[in-house]
Amino acid sequence: MNTSVIERLLDRFYEGKTTLREEKILRDFFREGDVPAYLKPHQALFAYYHSEQNRELRNPDFEQDLMAEISHESAEMPVIANHPTRRRLLFFTGIAAGIVILTGLFFTFQQDVFKKSWNQNRNPGAEIAYHDASRALMMVSANLNTGLKQVERFRIVDKAMKNMQIFNKFYQYQTIIINPDEILNQSIKSK
Repeated sequence: MNTSVIERLLDRFYEGKTTLREEKILRDFFREGDVPAYLKPHQALFAYYHSEQNRELRNPDFEQDLMAEISHESAEMPVIANHPTRRRLLFFTGIAAGIVILTGLFFTFQQDVFKKSWNQNRNPGAEIAYHDASRALMMVSANLNTGLKQVERFRIVDKAMKNMQIFNKFYQYQTIIINPDEILNQSIKSK
């Protein structure tokens, strides 16, 4: 058979686009034994498919056993903790810190700011203290805004951790799904 046709069929096969008839053509080609050297690596794969095609499962309850094993494994699987309480804790801690700062500033400036005589009894020391306090408040405000940006990063990390749980489950059962015969052989050997 023309090797260019086989090469195109191989490309379609690895992309998952071949029909059953095309796969039969590939199996027959690689079973003949007269395969060019550059196509030899594919021959072992198709020989495996041919040998496994006629193989019978030893255990007729294989699917039920597999599902029982999967459910047993998932019950013992550690779950990555998602910490919604940490996010709430950071939020309420920020609010509490703001209240404490505002209360402290209220009692600190109560004597100077809220009295009517403040404008009449101006002294340079009080004005300097007022400007220093204003600068300190601006700095606290800027840092508080930066802290709120950091809380947003925790939300992003929380979302990423949820996605990692999904990948973790897939990775755990990947070997069971892809190579169920290896798992069956290992469990038979261990008995």
